Amino acid sequence: MSKKKVTSIGLIVEDNSDFDSFKTIIRRILNKDNLSFKKAIGNGCGKLKRKASSYASTLSQRGCEMVILVHDLDRNNLASLETELKKLMEDSPAPYNFVCIPIEEIEGWFLSDTLTIKEAFNLLNEPRLSGNPELIKSPKEKLAEIIYLGSNKSKRYLNTKHNLILSEKVRIEEMKSKCPSFRLFCDFLLQYEYK
Repeated sequence: MSKKKVTSIGLIVEDNSDFDSFKTIIRRILNKDNLSFKKAIGNGCGKLKRKASSYASTLSQRGCEMVILVHDLDRNNLASLETELKKLMEDSPAPYNFVCIPIEEIEGWFLSDTLTIKEAFNLLNEPRLSGNPELIKSPKEKLAEIIYLGSNKSKRYLNTKHNLILSEKVRIEEMKSKCPSFRLFCDFLLQYEYK
């Protein structure tokens, strides 16, 4: 039996900023601008978990062949959170489902590409970060600090505004090479055919 082609992707995310960021990143990974996206917004982790199953069903009914649930790790135990979220997605009628857990947050992925951060915010110097960006605690706050200090305290990072900019510019290969959770996400997406 041949695989069903994906024409529409449903994203279950915490907020509109995450929806815009993930939609942009997915289009860039797949090099597909014509993909359709539908969203279910949780407005926080609690509601997102409570309603994940019904969100997945609704997105499938709305024509999504693929449904992706995005939940930040946020200092939870990865194995426990992944098991819990996969259980919530078990009954999804969509042919293809995935639980995406950015570690700790999507900002951890962005921190993998300090050159893009420097260029996107016109910072004085490229920030210096060593090691795995997914090991940085509170990456959102770290990114805010880097931007504030790197701009001579003239710029403030606002995730709801700036994550889309970073999603459009961040180098996919940098995130892939430095962030195992991003690499898993790419591997999932790249195994299917898209219209």
